[in-house]
Amino acid sequence: MKKSLQHLYRDRRGTFYFRVTISGKTLKRSLHTKIQELATMRASSLNWHWSVMAQPKEPSVAEILRSAQQGKTKKFDVELTPGGGAKITGINSDDDARRAGEIIKQRGQIVWETAPSPQNPQNPRANALSGHAKRFSKATPAYILEKSLDDANRDKTLDDKESTFRMFAEQFGDLPLGQIDKEKAVAFKKLFVAQNLSITRINAKIGHMSDFFSYAIGHGEAGFNPFAGLRIPKNSQSVEHFEPFTTEDLDRIFNPANWPKYALKNKPHFHWIPFLLLYTGARPEELSSVKLDQIRREHGVDFFALKAGKNSNSIRKIPFHKAVANSAFMDYLKERRAADPGGMLFPKLHPSKNGYSKNVSRRFNETYLPAIDIRESAKRLYSFRATFITRMSELNVNTAMLMALVGHFEQSALDLSSPHFKNYQGAKRVTALKDTIDLFDVVPSMAF
Repeated sequence: MKKSLQHLYRDRRGTFYFRVTISGKTLKRSLHTKIQELATMRASSLNWHWSVMAQPKEPSVAEILRSAQQGKTKKFDVELTPGGGAKITGINSDDDARRAGEIIKQRGQIVWETAPSPQNPQNPRANALSGHAKRFSKATPAYILEKSLDDANRDKTLDDKESTFRMFAEQFGDLPLGQIDKEKAVAFKKLFVAQNLSITRINAKIGHMSDFFSYAIGHGEAGFNPFAGLRIPKNSQSVEHFEPFTTEDLDRIFNPANWPKYALKNKPHFHWIPFLLLYTGARPEELSSVKLDQIRREHGVDFFALKAGKNSNSIRKIPFHKAVANSAFMDYLKERRAADPGGMLFPKLHPSKNGYSKNVSRRFNETYLPAIDIRESAKRLYSFRATFITRMSELNVNTAMLMALVGHFEQSALDLSSPHFKNYQGAKRVTALKDTIDLFDVVPSMAF
């Protein structure tokens, strides 16, 4: 484990602990989380406090004030104000800002009056502190509330943003916005880099903080955005992609000798989701979270009614492929409707930070595929979607019909997701979609 995380420990139940050894005796403190990124930040914070315990005690606010008043460090002025606050003037250097920061840590009320010196008229750190004493935890709720009004910010997105804000506050404390500088922003980013998170995930976290500070600047609560410019650039090689399964892969996956060991009888989601993904081209999260009222019937055709896009209210219809319509899945569907008509198709899956599909994806990707010797990093549960799209393209299926079934997917030669294309493509008849989806001719070796 990396040096900065040398005290992080995880027990067999997945709970993280902060562990230290003193004179041969090991002490543990629960970090109260099973989320690695949150545990890492808590452990890093404790590790920092542990490392400075033996350091000389920081001067008290009285000592700082006394030194300033006696002229020992006289570069800015401190005047006590009614109610226990302080008025600080004349911050002209990084050292002034550092020592003023010590006062902020120990006094809750600060009245700032900065006067940049002619020698350093654009001191960014001093200016960042100027006038922006609203604490982080007091500023973020209004931002979250405002973002919740936008349909583009779904519950999961808002939860992720709030999680990012909690992590930052736990790592660096509930600071006034003016004290959150580029140094702390970079340190926050480095914590994620140290965990080997994906570029997409790191950029999402940095994006949450950057977007908040842009909001705070616009509302006069911050002077600059310390997270601006910290996203990690992507190139074509770094974009995550998934390769389709080959015929040999599918024979291994659905081999009757292998499949029952993965598809536990008491957890039908393990059994049916991969099968349905193969014959729909849907995304894992779409089928893992589907409700029974999203399975409908028109003109004699059963279909999944899914949202057409992440932020869209329109419906994408995916008819049951003939292999699905003739499988035991129909019996399972009938049982679920009888048991709980308004419930979920897979009731044992529950939403988490990463959606409904987390457990299915983890078991399939990390347990089952290695067990049957499919180890390519680009072959995952999501590869069923790539398999469907690739095969339908090989069959020269009309691209507009294919997009009506699977939604947006990347085209190397032509962007068919453009507004012009979508605006002039009317809704497809469910019977036409049924004829199209039945063209998919991949047949697993195991009968369902």
